[in-house]
Amino acid sequence: MIGRLCLVAGFVWGLSVSVWGADRAAVQASLEKHLTSGDLPGAVKEFEANLATDPADDHSRFALGMTRLLTAVERLSQNLFRYGLRVAAPDLPVLRLPVPENPHPEPLTYLKIRALLQQLIDDLAVAADVLSPIKDPNIKLHVPVGLIRLDVNGDGQVAPKETFWKIFKKLNPRIGNLSEEQQRFAVGFDAGDVHWMIGYTHVLRALLEAWLAQDSEKFHDILAPQLFSGAAPKEETPLQARGRSGGGMDAEGIATIIAAIHLMSFDLAEPERMPRARQHLLEMVRQSRLSWELIQQETDNEGEWIPNPQQSSVVGLSVTADQVKSWQRVMDELEAVLNGTKLVPHWRLREGVGINLKQVFESPRGFDLVMWAHGGAALPYAQAGEVVTQQTANTLTAAFGGQFFLFAVWFN
Repeated sequence: MIGRLCLVAGFVWGLSVSVWGADRAAVQASLEKHLTSGDLPGAVKEFEANLATDPADDHSRFALGMTRLLTAVERLSQNLFRYGLRVAAPDLPVLRLPVPENPHPEPLTYLKIRALLQQLIDDLAVAADVLSPIKDPNIKLHVPVGLIRLDVNGDGQVAPKETFWKIFKKLNPRIGNLSEEQQRFAVGFDAGDVHWMIGYTHVLRALLEAWLAQDSEKFHDILAPQLFSGAAPKEETPLQARGRSGGGMDAEGIATIIAAIHLMSFDLAEPERMPRARQHLLEMVRQSRLSWELIQQETDNEGEWIPNPQQSSVVGLSVTADQVKSWQRVMDELEAVLNGTKLVPHWRLREGVGINLKQVFESPRGFDLVMWAHGGAALPYAQAGEVVTQQTANTLTAAFGGQFFLFAVWFN
């Protein structure tokens, strides 16, 4: 009798495993089909239907979250194309996406660019809300990232040139011809990557909220025509946007940067955005810790995006135990700075006095880049206390062998 019960139990267990495996495989196959054909709306529809039937289906939820992130990227690309982002525009945050030249752009105004950035905030929030309920520590979906297609110009068609690997190649012309397997760039996204994705939505939203808190209309009026063909100068001028003649920085690019620095003196437009930016950064820290907690527990080695010290990454970089510990200490320092328990140094403030960054966010004033560099703008936030030292910073970043910013962008 006991033997029969064990046999039945084993059969039921095996059946549940096979069904789980089939569901996971089915979600993965469906996700690949939608992403490689550029059918993001179809993916959203299918995975939302799966979740309506089974809200605990974390693989469908993960697939939907990834699709929502890609939808945010696709919509941003379409908006940049709509307003005629210049192919030769300087590489700036949010404006790095390589979109084709639009010969018939829509007119771009200051209010429209603010709406464009708010749309990105909203799209990132949707993706984070989808991903946040995921609980399965063993979740994993293999995605051929290089073959993902996006409708970057919003024409309703997805061309072969709109695959991710060709976009990567456009961003980095040094990439040579890739084999078919290299073009797939298959990544096994797992539970640690769920929190990595959520963390990145908070990083981007923090930057966007901080920018939209400022009144940057004058900045827009002068520089937008240099970046977008749809942004006309307010007054007739003999100046023209020539674009870069080569791959490096030319005279026009340098002039644009100088003008940007000069114009970065803003009054507050929406001060309530600054505390939100701080909360996003704090949440990024929390998500980074959750991510590394799960990454450290992994025992497989299948297409890892961010590996633990016993794994290898598909990007060809490795991570040491010392680097993991250093990154965790960086997060501790950042959290302390954001909470005002440690102060940020400034070259003109005397020893033992620093900037309370929490107050910068919670009691914001207008932003003047030159005066912050000078030190005058820092004075309302200067106070005595424990200041992060250069020695501490050097110690924390030494483990990354001079490539701290590369790892920081990779890690979050």
